[in-house]
Amino acid sequence: MSDKRINSRLGPLVIKTLFIVKGRKRDGYLTNVSVGGAFLAVADPPPLDADVELRAALPWRLGELHAGARVVWRNEGSDPPPNLSGVGLSFTRLDVEGKERLDAYLARFVELAAQIEEG
Repeated sequence: MSDKRINSRLGPLVIKTLFIVKGRKRDGYLTNVSVGGAFLAVADPPPLDADVELRAALPWRLGELHAGARVVWRNEGSDPPPNLSGVGLSFTRLDVEGKERLDAYLARFVELAAQIEEG
């Protein structure tokens, strides 16, 4: 798979999330997050092109992230680890407030990572 991302992604971010596909609520974890999308780690990943609603509480009192996304690629996991089962998501709906919260979260993560490297 060639990398066609417009926005760089940060890892190893892990955000527990509630997601909804076709009216069914499930839990998963967002990783490799950017303002353009994320990887949703979950057993039994949703199908390609599925619409996904996301609800995730961001740390540092940044509030809750609400976003719509579409599954753009799928990975059912494989041996050996760390190939996680899940899907690549492209955000299709992220309002201004959600984008500001996500930007603040990513900036805080970059700040903490720089402090650790200086450490």
